[in-house]
Amino acid sequence: MKTIKFLALVLLAITTVSSCKKDEKISPSNSAAVLQDTSWKVTLFSEDGVNETSYFTGYSFDFMDGGIVKATSGSNTVNGTWSTREDSGKTKLDLNFDDVNNFDELDEDWEILTQNSSKIELKHVSGGDNSIDLLTFEKN
Repeated sequence: MKTIKFLALVLLAITTVSSCKKDEKISPSNSAAVLQDTSWKVTLFSEDGVNETSYFTGYSFDFMDGGIVKATSGSNTVNGTWSTREDSGKTKLDLNFDDVNNFDELDEDWEILTQNSSKIELKHVSGGDNSIDLLTFEKN
């Protein structure tokens, strides 16, 4: 009887371990691949706790080879640059846009909190006052 219980526990442990999927590590290379895979829209931009998502309503963001990013809404295009890098064990997305409307608000080094093929959540902590900005891109 003890042998059967032991075998049942071993089988349960093997099944549990094999069914767990390890989270994919966020790295600069896989972040770049995810970003370049599709067009994105901003579904959240919060600066110091104030929701300012509407600044980017209607814009589609395309991250291209060579570190070029374009935000397009109708006939309006805002150009910028992007890169990913590792900084103190965290993967960062650096954005820099032309000084158009509110796009300079995105000019930061954003820590990538979570990412998958349809959503990327980012955070920036201000060096001056430790205020927190949040930015979320979702597949367009």
